[in-house]
Amino acid sequence: MERETDMYLVTAGEMREFDRTAIQDYGIPGVVLMENAGRSTYQILKSHLQGEIEGIKVAVVTGPGNNGGDGYVIARYLINDGADVETFLLAPRDKIKGDALINLQILENMNADIIEVTEDTLVAAVEAWYEKDLIVDAMLGTGLSSEVRSPYREAISAINDIPALCLAVDLPSGLDADTGQVLGVAVQADLTATYGFLKLGMALYPGMEYCGHIEVVDISIPRPAIDEHPPAARLYDDPLPFEYLCNRSDPEAHKGTFGHLLIVGGSPGKTGAPAMAAEAASRMGAGLVTVGVPASLNPILETKLTEEMTEPLPEQLPGYLGEVSADRILALSEGKRCLVIGPGLSTAGGVPALIKKILGTYTGWVVMDADGLNALAPNLDALRDTLAHVVLTPHPGEMGRLMGKPPREVQEDRVGLARQVAQEYGVWVVLKGARSITAAPDGTIFVNTSGSPWMASGGQGDVLSGILGGLLVQGVSPEEAIPFGVYLHGLAADMVVEERGPAPVRATDVIAELPHALAGCLQPEEDEEHETCDSH
Repeated sequence: MERETDMYLVTAGEMREFDRTAIQDYGIPGVVLMENAGRSTYQILKSHLQGEIEGIKVAVVTGPGNNGGDGYVIARYLINDGADVETFLLAPRDKIKGDALINLQILENMNADIIEVTEDTLVAAVEAWYEKDLIVDAMLGTGLSSEVRSPYREAISAINDIPALCLAVDLPSGLDADTGQVLGVAVQADLTATYGFLKLGMALYPGMEYCGHIEVVDISIPRPAIDEHPPAARLYDDPLPFEYLCNRSDPEAHKGTFGHLLIVGGSPGKTGAPAMAAEAASRMGAGLVTVGVPASLNPILETKLTEEMTEPLPEQLPGYLGEVSADRILALSEGKRCLVIGPGLSTAGGVPALIKKILGTYTGWVVMDADGLNALAPNLDALRDTLAHVVLTPHPGEMGRLMGKPPREVQEDRVGLARQVAQEYGVWVVLKGARSITAAPDGTIFVNTSGSPWMASGGQGDVLSGILGGLLVQGVSPEEAIPFGVYLHGLAADMVVEERGPAPVRATDVIAELPHALAGCLQPEEDEEHETCDSH
């Protein structure tokens, strides 16, 4: 059964603080936490090997810190169950201190095979590993924050060449625990036992590709410590959309109950973008949807949409919106909870001034995508003065333009940069991509688990903006609507692939699948959630 804490994601700093709190505030000795970690890891390993421990040849490769100490505990349990274990110290023995030293001394008292590896003996040690059935990586753990250096660099490269099963202790050595980036070289593990909580970098690319099968180990961090300072990030999987369902529980509800969404966008050759956003919003249950486009493009839009309404807007240039469009857009937005702006918009003419005027006047929710973001980039300070509640939905290129950084730098610290913009400007940020990141203004992070490269196609961002607008216009709280909308978008694409087989998924495929994806999220707990709604 999945525990709530299994969904938490922690940084290395947060995990250190939980360890400190358990030891200093609750009086749990560090050596007890280490014992819990090592013993539970051994049980996971034993289960993975179906109990076949006796006689297997094992190399436990350790570093100088507590990660190595966990390895010593694992080595002891392996020895006690009959494994042929050699423990390799890649750090000088006199550098090993504290709880790790206690467990190393226990191994020494057991007359275990312990080999200190020096620069001169590294090659011989590596050669010995090729004869093993199991390699336990207990070298670096979560403490690493710079490029891997010798002898760990050579050891990691060798481990990755060895066909033996590889178990990583807490985190594959060489990964950045916070970003998932590879710090030069990283262990490619088959199995990772991580302690307390999943580390943030293990839920992100490329880090998650190095972990193999992951098991979260309960090392007995006191629950009050977790409840008092819960981790700021969560893995978003298998959502329970309580509020959305509660809104549908009133038998007297009507289209007005579920809001009137205004979508603004479009330019020559790009009327499909606001049309797809509108269709997605309707699929999410928005009561009414109006799409505003340049007046000369309105006849084209009317042929694309059936359930949704259209509105011809004043043009700055033929086929393009601009500052001249603002007054009409603001008049249309009166009484509407949410405005989506950006799909197909372009950045021609007076679009930046249009964005600034809307943000300076409108007081509802604004979901900003595509060229809305590009037009905002030169004037991010408009977010500081806005009366609106803003959701930004950039892909890495758009995020780079917002922050003045190349996309590569955005990808290297997706969580950190999304959180920075969200907190600095008081907005919600959805940084799209593999494992999309949702950042709340208070710094809370949701890491999405749905979606795949099969959905890498034009129009997907337009669909997502419509989904988010469709939820927010119904009065669903942002804490529920935004991460849920991101998840549902990817889930619908995953369901298309599951039903049809591996093939590219178009944005319109996702729109068509949204009702099935939504029903799949709501039905399993339907009775229970109706009871929850009634209790309010």
